[in-house]
Amino acid sequence: MKTVKIGERTVEIYDAIDELPMLRFHKYNKMLLVDAGIGSDLQDFDTHIEKAIRYARSKTPELAAIELDNMRQNVYFIQTGISPKHLAFAVLVKSIDGEPYNDLSDDGLQKVVDMFGDVPVKELTAQMEAVKKKIDEELQMYFPRLFDDATVKEYYDELRNRTMLMLDAIINGDTEDKRAEIDKITTMLLLYNRPVVFSGSDNMEIQYDKQFENMCLTISQHLHVPDPKKYTVLEYYNAFERIKELLKPTKNKNGVK
Repeated sequence: MKTVKIGERTVEIYDAIDELPMLRFHKYNKMLLVDAGIGSDLQDFDTHIEKAIRYARSKTPELAAIELDNMRQNVYFIQTGISPKHLAFAVLVKSIDGEPYNDLSDDGLQKVVDMFGDVPVKELTAQMEAVKKKIDEELQMYFPRLFDDATVKEYYDELRNRTMLMLDAIINGDTEDKRAEIDKITTMLLLYNRPVVFSGSDNMEIQYDKQFENMCLTISQHLHVPDPKKYTVLEYYNAFERIKELLKPTKNKNGVK
């Protein structure tokens, strides 16, 4: 937990997995997933257009329709001033000026965000990134098998390759071959993650909630605890790893599973 000044307000923020309640972490992650898939500003709008164009020219043109549908929701967020990233930050706010905030509904979180309406976006983003970095580092340290993502390294390796090609083109002159290679990597980076469906009766948010509920039931069943939703993040993922150990096939004395 840490206490910071944001604008004129004193804000207490969850920033450690041994204190952060799992229910908050679940909502926090869901808001980040929405932000990654839909976004909330004009830069995200432009990205949706670019990705839809490239999907239309790819071997999976049907994904362009999903991208355009996500862009439509992005436009709604822009028009209504909703920012999933700011809602994710609001989830981590424990109290403001000593008053606790425990309403994790979208409306409740928006009220928290509105309290920082006069704070520069950069300041909120900086606070959010600092907390996110600390939580991510703790998860990777305590649960490397769950949170060390090799695909992220692969993505940044390709991003580095693209940067080096662009620098080489600037220094040694642009060529058609270089432009083609840069465009190929650009397409790969833009389409690295398939678009996720955020509309309909079986959208990503519903699936994410169901997975969480199922995991809580599994923990309760195998570890005989009444309510895993009351766990901290550290307790929850420790329980998850414990169940994986319990369910591992065992070998008999002859070495046969």
